[in-house]
Amino acid sequence: MLSIEKQLLYLLTSGDGAGAGAAVSRLIEVYEARGISHQIVRNALSKLKKEGYAESAERSRYRATPLGEEFIRMVNAKPGLYEKEWDGQWCMVLFEIPESERRRRDSFRTELLQLGFGSLYKSVYVSPWDYREEVIRLGEQCDVSSYITVTNTSIVHNDITPEQSVRLWPIEELQELYRRKESWFQDYLEPALARLEDTGTAEGLQLFVYFLELGDVIAELGLRDPMLPNALLPDNWTGKQLMQQFQTSLRQIALAIPEQSPYRAFVAHFLGR
Repeated sequence: MLSIEKQLLYLLTSGDGAGAGAAVSRLIEVYEARGISHQIVRNALSKLKKEGYAESAERSRYRATPLGEEFIRMVNAKPGLYEKEWDGQWCMVLFEIPESERRRRDSFRTELLQLGFGSLYKSVYVSPWDYREEVIRLGEQCDVSSYITVTNTSIVHNDITPEQSVRLWPIEELQELYRRKESWFQDYLEPALARLEDTGTAEGLQLFVYFLELGDVIAELGLRDPMLPNALLPDNWTGKQLMQQFQTSLRQIALAIPEQSPYRAFVAHFLGR
């Protein structure tokens, strides 16, 4: 799923406060403020609808389907894994999907990787987190349920160490990605927010745009970072600290959007209100 589609789905899940889902006109207004044309927004909404993540309950309004809500729930919950204690158990997925079903096999494998699984052996994937329900749902969604086996287990021989984690997951690549996002945050977002505080804005549109931009970064990291427990990470790992920093800043931006702003409704769910 492309970045704009994930973000639109989040907005459809949150709602604009004027009924189920969100008005297309409001979404277009937001994305035109980000330099994204109305046609791109409409095409992304159509694709979400076609793939079953969204539906148009009434003219010019869209809302997330249960499938869309589940996807957003998974994306939003993933950074919280950094705060969980690992019980030492592994969620293991084994499958043998025929070559004739290559497209479904590739789709299922991609979904596993986005959840945070690493490839232990060919067609054997592992995660330190209990994703059994999600994997079974993905198997049904990709129509490969009959080819997969899912279990929670301990490894009694050749357990996975931090050194081996670098082979199973793209740790070094992720470390570099976090460094780039940290530079973006320090060089672009923080100065932009400081300038906005000087000028002020009653509407809150620009604050909401920054909320979406930072949310985009967090979502990208969330889909690529397996959020491994400390026992499987190298000592110099900075991802956990930076993710916490980004999450804190995202909440601060949401709180700064004026209560009377039409964009406040989009972040009310995020703020727990």
